[in-house]
Amino acid sequence: MDRLQVHRFAKKWSNKFRNPQTDYLELVDHYLADECDEIGFNLDGGVEFSKRYGKAVFELKELEKIIHNVNDLEILGSAIYSRWRYFNHWSNNSEEILEVNHREWFILALDRLAKLSESSPLKFEGEAKMFQLISNDYGYGPLPYPTDEIEQHLTINANGLVEFLAFNFGDGKGSHPSKRSKTISIENLSVNRILNAVGEYFGRGYTEIFATDIGDWHLEIINTNDDSYFFKGSLCADLEIDGVNLSELIREQIPLNNLFLFDGNYQTDKVTRLTIDYHRVTEVKSKYLDYKESLSIDRATETIEYLQAFDSGSTITQKFQVQGEVKKLLDSLYAESLFENFDDQLPDEIDGSHETKEYKIVIDFEEANQRTITGRYDKNGLPEDWSYFAEVVLKFLTSYGIGEMLDSTVYNKTKRRSDEYIYCSVTFGESYNTYDYLTDDDSIEVGDLVIVPVGKDNHQVVVEVVKIRYYQENKVPYPIDKTKKIIRKYTEEEFE
Repeated sequence: MDRLQVHRFAKKWSNKFRNPQTDYLELVDHYLADECDEIGFNLDGGVEFSKRYGKAVFELKELEKIIHNVNDLEILGSAIYSRWRYFNHWSNNSEEILEVNHREWFILALDRLAKLSESSPLKFEGEAKMFQLISNDYGYGPLPYPTDEIEQHLTINANGLVEFLAFNFGDGKGSHPSKRSKTISIENLSVNRILNAVGEYFGRGYTEIFATDIGDWHLEIINTNDDSYFFKGSLCADLEIDGVNLSELIREQIPLNNLFLFDGNYQTDKVTRLTIDYHRVTEVKSKYLDYKESLSIDRATETIEYLQAFDSGSTITQKFQVQGEVKKLLDSLYAESLFENFDDQLPDEIDGSHETKEYKIVIDFEEANQRTITGRYDKNGLPEDWSYFAEVVLKFLTSYGIGEMLDSTVYNKTKRRSDEYIYCSVTFGESYNTYDYLTDDDSIEVGDLVIVPVGKDNHQVVVEVVKIRYYQENKVPYPIDKTKKIIRKYTEEEFE
C-alpha cells in the first residue's frame, strides 16, 4: 500500500468534508470509491474495524474515544470506505452525509488516516523479554518544588524482576536527587500479561504524537533476540490494546504507588468511603414535611446503598454489591480535588419558595484525614464537580435495571414452532430504516449485533437486530427465496 497515495487521499477528502460548499453528490458519487479501490481499501474491512472498536465504525462519540488508538492504515481506510458505502447505497436519503455528525465522523477518521500516513510508524518485532520506561512529569508552567517527584524509571524483565527509581526536582541546577528506589518480584502471570500487552501494542505500529506543554516518556523494549526498539511520546497517552489500557494494566499488576507511566494519571490518594445525606423540608399549610435521601459508597465492602425516607415513615432502600465495579467507580474520582471547588461568590438571590434543601458529604480517604462538606442543595451551593459525580453514579445505578422477572419482553416471549421461519429486522448504523433477514439461530435476541451480507457483492456488515418475528411459510412478509440470511452473531469476543 502506497503511504503517499493514502496521505494524499486522506487530505483531499478531509478538505472536501470540511468545505461547506461541497455538494453532497460529490461526496456520495463513485469518486471516493474509485480512489479506495485503487489504494487497496476494501468494504469488508469495516467488519474488522467493528471487531476492534465496536460502534465507533458509525458513531462519532465512540470514534472520538478510540481514534488515537487506531494505528492500522488498511483497517481505518477500509472502515471509511465501508461507512461511505452506507450513504452511497443504503441510505434512503444520501444527503444525510452532509449532517454535522456524519461530516465530523469522516473528518476525524480521515485526519487520523492522514496522520498515520505521514511517515512510517515505528514497530516492535518479536517477543518482549524486558522493557525500561522513563516517564518525566516536568512540563511547561511554574517550577516544581524541590521535593516534587518529576521523573521515574521503571524496568521489568521476563523473570519478574521490577526495578523502580524516582527522582525529585531538587534545586533545579543540575541532576535530580533520587527520592524513591525499590526492587521487587512479581508473579509470572503478571509479568507475562504486561510484557505481552506492551509488545503487542507497539508491534502493531506506533506513530509518535506529541504535546508541547506536558511531560514525556521514553521506552526501550528488548526482544528475545536482544534487539532493542525505542519509542517516545507525551505523558497524556491512553495507550490501549484490545480494550486494555497499558498504564492501568501495569498499575494493577505492580504494587507501587503513584506511577506516571504513559498517561501521567496517577493518584496519590484514594477515596475509601463516601457518604452523602440530602434533606428537604417543605412547608405546606403551616406543616413541615420531611424528605431525606442517603447515598453511601464503600470500597472495602464494594457496596453502594441508596436510601429514601419519607415523612410518612416509609423507606425505600437499594443495595448494590458489584465486585470490582464499585472500586472502579471510586477510582474514577480524583481524590486530591474531589468536591473542593465552589463558586466563592453566591449571587444575591430571592427565595420565594417554602422549602429548604441541604446536604452533607463525608469523604474518607486512604491517607488524608476525613473531610466533611455541608451546604445548600442547588447549583450555587454544590461543588463544581457535583454534576459529573451525579452522572457517573446515576449511570452506575441505572445500568443494572430491575431484572427480568417483571420484563414483558421476557414473559411474553414464545417458543418458535417447527413450521415457522425467523425474520429479524435490522438497522444499519444510525438509520431508522429496517431491513428483514432470515435466520435459523434461535439464540439471536433483540439488541444483538449480527453480521449480514449486503449488496450485489454480499460484502459483510455488522448491524443491530431491532425486532424478531415468527411466520409460517404462507404468511411471510417477503418471499423466502428472495430474503438474505444472517451469517452469524457478532460475538462479545469480537466486540472486545
